Amino acid sequence: MANIIIVGVDGNEPAEQAAGVAADLARATGAALHVVCAYAREQVAEVEFDDSTLQVSVAKESADIAARAAKALGAGITTVTSTAAQGRPAEVLTAEAERLGASLIVIGNKRVQGLARVLGSVAAAVAQHAPCDVYIAHTN
Repeated sequence: MANIIIVGVDGNEPAEQAAGVAADLARATGAALHVVCAYAREQVAEVEFDDSTLQVSVAKESADIAARAAKALGAGITTVTSTAAQGRPAEVLTAEAERLGASLIVIGNKRVQGLARVLGSVAAAVAQHAPCDVYIAHTN
C-alpha cells in the first residue's frame, strides 16, 4: 500500500488526466496525495491595470496551479498537499518523492518523440531516476 503518492501538474489536460489517476489510487489505497508543479525559473512581471500595478510571479502561478489541482482532486482523500518547485519536471518529481519518502510517483506519457516515444521524455526520466515505484498513466 502506498503511503504518499506524488503527481505533477502543469495546467494541461494530460497532466490533469495523470493527476486523476493518482487521486483514484490515493483513494483506493488510503494514501496521501502530494501535487507538484515544476517551473523553469522564477520570473516576476509587473502589469499595469487601471490605476494599479500587479506583480505576476511564475513561482506563485505554479503554486496556484498545484493548489487548484489538489483542491479539485481532494474529495475522498484524507491528506492532500501541494507545492511548486523550481527545476526540470522529472528532477522536481523525483526530489519531492525522495524528500517525502513517497512510495509512488504517477506520471503521464504526454510527449511522444524519438527514443522517449514509448513513455514520454519526463516519464522516461522519472522512471530512470525515481527513488520509488512509478506508475505511468496513459494520457495520449
